[in-house]
Amino acid sequence: MRKPKAYVEVSCLCCGELGPHNGRGLRKTCYLRHFHAGTLDDFPPLGQTLTCLWRRENYAELRERNIPLREAAERLGVHQRTAERYEARLKAAA
Repeated sequence: MRKPKAYVEVSCLCCGELGPHNGRGLRKTCYLRHFHAGTLDDFPPLGQTLTCLWRRENYAELRERNIPLREAAERLGVHQRTAERYEARLKAAA
């Protein structure tokens, strides 16, 4: 069975409303509207910045609750090595 896809909620760059991120900093409704209007290029791609940020924040929350590194990685759907990198960032920031 597949895990449900996690999504990041953003303040849309087009309308400013909160909603699930669909790409380029836009909610799904605005993304589709700009896609069909041919104006999607007005909003440059964000890359994987938001998803990665979301994972790091959730990783920090899990570790604060004393969830072991391996289990935190499994819950976020990342490799253990990625979780180790998140851990190193947390220690460096402290």
